[in-house]
Amino acid sequence: MDEKIREILTRVQKPGRYAGGETNIILKEHTPQKVSVALAYPDIYEVGMSYLGLRILYHLLNERDDVVCERVFAPWGDMEDQMRVEGVKLYGLETKRPLDSFDIIGFSVVYELTYTNILNMLDLAGVPLRSKERKGSDPLVIAGGACCYNPEPLSEFIDAFVIGDGEEVFPELVETCRLLKEKAAGREQVLRELSRIEGVYVPSLYRARYANGWFSSIEPVDPEVPERVSRILVEDLENAYYPRKQIVPLIRIVHDRIAVEIMRGCPNKCRFCQASAVNRPVRLRTPEKIREICLETYRETGYENIALLSLSSVNYPYLTELVRDLNRSFSDKGVGVSIPSLRVDEAFYGIPEMLSVIKKGSLTFAPETASEVIRESIDKNIDINVLCRSALLAYKHGWRKLKLYFMVGFPGQTEEAEGILEMAGKLSGLKKKVSKRAAEIRLSINPFVPKPHTPFQWVGMKGMDELASLEADLRSHSRGKVKVDFHDIGQAVIEACMARGDRRIAEVIFTAWEKGAKMDGWREYFDHKLWQSSFSENGLSVEEYARKNYSLEDELPWGHIGNAGDEKLLREEFKLSGIALKNPS
Repeated sequence: MDEKIREILTRVQKPGRYAGGETNIILKEHTPQKVSVALAYPDIYEVGMSYLGLRILYHLLNERDDVVCERVFAPWGDMEDQMRVEGVKLYGLETKRPLDSFDIIGFSVVYELTYTNILNMLDLAGVPLRSKERKGSDPLVIAGGACCYNPEPLSEFIDAFVIGDGEEVFPELVETCRLLKEKAAGREQVLRELSRIEGVYVPSLYRARYANGWFSSIEPVDPEVPERVSRILVEDLENAYYPRKQIVPLIRIVHDRIAVEIMRGCPNKCRFCQASAVNRPVRLRTPEKIREICLETYRETGYENIALLSLSSVNYPYLTELVRDLNRSFSDKGVGVSIPSLRVDEAFYGIPEMLSVIKKGSLTFAPETASEVIRESIDKNIDINVLCRSALLAYKHGWRKLKLYFMVGFPGQTEEAEGILEMAGKLSGLKKKVSKRAAEIRLSINPFVPKPHTPFQWVGMKGMDELASLEADLRSHSRGKVKVDFHDIGQAVIEACMARGDRRIAEVIFTAWEKGAKMDGWREYFDHKLWQSSFSENGLSVEEYARKNYSLEDELPWGHIGNAGDEKLLREEFKLSGIALKNPS
């Protein structure tokens, strides 16, 4: 380890975030013949190392002899300060090699409030922030992940976006870069060749137009560039790559466990859910394959918990069989099995195998809304009577707490606080049928944030004042066993601006970063006034971007991304929601 890095690690909290050296890391020599890739996650180590997509790409790329792949995460403030004072550039964890010496820096972008972290990491690495300012010797800056389904707000800073499943696209992208590196191809030629790969979007090869103060269209700069970039999906999840010999961190991370994706895509079609919309169709792994993955990964890592992941794990059709089999295989090893999401179905809690995978602390349900009319509008298929019976059965089996997820501010939603608190009180009181005390209910409340490629992509948010009034109402009327956690409204509003923004948002991001914005997903760092002034200085309005309703005929800033035919289906779903579109006055 570089002596200067070793020294500054003695002066920061949690040096394990920056030291590397974990179990099962892959150390490879950097040579001119190899393509060097730094997989970057724009948040702290504990969050990034919990992201399964990064783990998959890290091991997949390192299996190639012609690639050396390392990891890098956003440093917390104390580490950043030390790096800037000591003149230490951001580096790959494996070899401590400075990031600006890599061929490719690949960001996983799954949350809009990490955008300023991307700029901060590039700046710490000594890489020019804007794509047009980079020269031939600078790394190619790539991005993939859920946020890239609207790449336009980051278009000034990212050279190429991967649209869809990274493990399907990234190997071909890296191979193309390797061949062009052998030929000493120029940067422009590399980008043009990358644009020929299905699922790769190169924003510099497109021109955006505006009319009457709003986005009007986007088009390629020449006929060789595709007008639309389709998403690429893994078709065969059963045989898709999954790393067994995974890195085991030396410090505790958010999800410190074996995480196995049992199903990709979601059979539910909630109209506000981007993850469901962009991951269709549903693809499964068989119980036999999952068991094999779990056993091999356990042998290589020693993890004591297995999480069965998907957008809705409880809709996996062989779940009971799978859990029974895993419990049998791991019962003598002290390894637990968990399911992150649970179905509202009283029969579910009568199955002993299912009860064994649910912690007895608190049980989580996501009714989303207390209004039956809104549930129909958002296509949230949940029966409140079944929810009550499920909760009662759970109490009988020993649960003492419930956590309920609600989303507020849906179009047409009124009297939200009263309905939510009434439902929470009812569920709390049900516990008195099995004991003397009511159950503790924790409400997690999130403002509705419209996302691209969903049937609600045309709809703006409720105003900040209206949401703040709702929050105050919930907090003032909640009492006793009912507690309220309300997501920061300012963060949600900026998230909406980023999610549905056009290319002009890039200048807002840059301005905000120059003013000190970073780690915006963390409440202790987020500054809504800073973002408001950044919008204003660029002649734009937070309120207008967050609340704008598009018409179904409007060209959308992200309309050139995604499969042809998707828009027609989304329009049909939107019409079924019964929402009327009109812009706020």
